[in-house]
Parts: sequence; structure tokens; C-alpha cells
Amino acid sequence: MIDDVEIPQEVPVMTLSGAVLFPQAMMPLFIFEPRYKTMLTDVLANDRIFAVATLDERSEGSADSETPYSVAGIGVVRACKQNPDGSSNLVLQGLARVELESISDEAPYRKAQIRQILSEPGGSEDSIATSQSRLLSLIQTQRRLGAGIPKEVVQFLSNINEPENALDLAIYTLCSSATLKQELLETRGVLPRYKKFAAYLQSEIERLKLDIKLKGKLDDKNIGHN
Repeated sequence: MIDDVEIPQEVPVMTLSGAVLFPQAMMPLFIFEPRYKTMLTDVLANDRIFAVATLDERSEGSADSETPYSVAGIGVVRACKQNPDGSSNLVLQGLARVELESISDEAPYRKAQIRQILSEPGGSEDSIATSQSRLLSLIQTQRRLGAGIPKEVVQFLSNINEPENALDLAIYTLCSSATLKQELLETRGVLPRYKKFAAYLQSEIERLKLDIKLKGKLDDKNIGHN
């Protein structure tokens, strides 16, 4: 059970290019394809749950067959508005990481047998407990260097009690690489996941510093180093 929602053994699956759903994240979706309209009707009439799997574009022909990565995010529809043309706008809240064990149906839409993936600490409790403050420090440094990160994002992340939830929401919100997002979704260890994302944030910090130096505006004495 997660947030009083039971994870089913079989779910409908949307396979999307570049879209990676993390636990707790709110993903807006626009439903317009006939198969997904049918899927949404069925989902709303039942448990409101379906999975979003990222399209695996590594192999030739993957787009035609819509080959998904085996690790996906499962979510519950929190809000849905149907438009006059039959399309719908909805918000899907991530519930958990899951593994797609087998595709059980392709028509009228894809369904899969799934298994929930549980996180592992991957390090000491103290390291995990302090990872959230270190994460926020990196994000604050990005903001000071001019990254377009609203202060409300930092405030929101700082108010989350569970470090793993803060980490997953930060990844979903701030990571621009779908490939890295998928890798982090697949990383079961919380601390290894943090370290990979922290390395990404640090590379973004160095990129911002270089950009400012090239513009002749950087005073190293006034910039924090992480």
C-alpha cells in the first residue's frame, strides 16, 4: 500500500518518448489518441491507475514497436478534464517504481503484468538524512549562478520530510536529461541515486560558471563552491 492505494498486478501502460514518471511527482498529460481515450475511460471507471513507461530508443525499430524500458512509473489520476473534442487533460501522481514483467495485452491498449520495485538505502542512515540539505545547497548554488529555478521549488523541496521523496521530486523537476532520469528511476539505492544526481547538478554548476566567465561577469570570491 502507498498513500492508501493498492498497487495492482496488471495495469494499462502508456509508452511515451522522453517522459519519466517518479513517485510523488505530478505529471500533466494530454490524452488524444483513440486507444488512450479508451484506456482513460476504463481507468477512470476502475482504480484510476496506469503506468507511464519511457520509450526505449536504443534499438532500431523501437519506435515502431513502442518498446518500453522495463522499469516504469505507476501513477493515479488525481484530476481529469474532458475537452469538447473528446481529448482530456489530466494530472497523474506517481505512486511507485515498477518493473514491467510481461506485456499481457496490446489491444485496445497495452497492458502489463508488473512488480513493485522497493528502494534500498544504499548507504548509512546519517548520509541519507543529510542528503536533502546537500541537495538543496547545490540547487541554491545554481540559483545564485542564474539558473531559472523558481524559489518556490526550493521552498517546496525543503518542506518535504522524507529525503527520498525530496530527491525524486528534485530529479523529476530539475533534470533535463530523459536518459539520466530513466537511469535514476532504475537506481534502487537512495544514496547512489543522490550521488548520481548530485554529480549532474555539479556539472550544471560548472557549466553556469563557465558561461558567466565567458561573459566576464564571474567573481569567484562571491560564488559558493560545492
